Amino acid sequence: MLNRKEKMSEIVNITGSKVSIGMDNGEIVTVPIASLNFANPAVGDEVKVYRNDKETIVKRIEAKPSSAPHSGQGSYHAKEIKINKHIFVWVGAFFLSGLGVDRFMRGQIGIGICKLLFGWITGGIWHLIDWIIALVKAYGSAFGNDEDIVFINGKYAR
Repeated sequence: MLNRKEKMSEIVNITGSKVSIGMDNGEIVTVPIASLNFANPAVGDEVKVYRNDKETIVKRIEAKPSSAPHSGQGSYHAKEIKINKHIFVWVGAFFLSGLGVDRFMRGQIGIGICKLLFGWITGGIWHLIDWIIALVKAYGSAFGNDEDIVFINGKYAR
């Protein structure tokens, strides 16, 4: 059983299967990504760290909505899209990239429309670059063992 020794901290680095967390006291703790009890960690996430001699559990701190009237600085909820990486890379980015389908799948509607209308001007270079980036991200170390690829606000989550 974990003790209730909790500390407010922030994720400062994610490298492969390791996550570095900056503690309030200035200490940096490195834990395996499996210690996180939430999906899609990102640098800057505020977390609580629960530790004892045998294990470490990291929990994301959910932002509490402000009770103050809206002043232009309200809470912002990121749009998260999960797609099977094989479908995204081979259907969206390879076969249908010329029509901007890969960008539509990511939630980047404006860029998808631009790619659809003006992508031909690049002579296929834009499509090729998008496909190479999708290959490296999906099958590289970022999403290597996962079957899904995750986009947050149209950008690769890792």
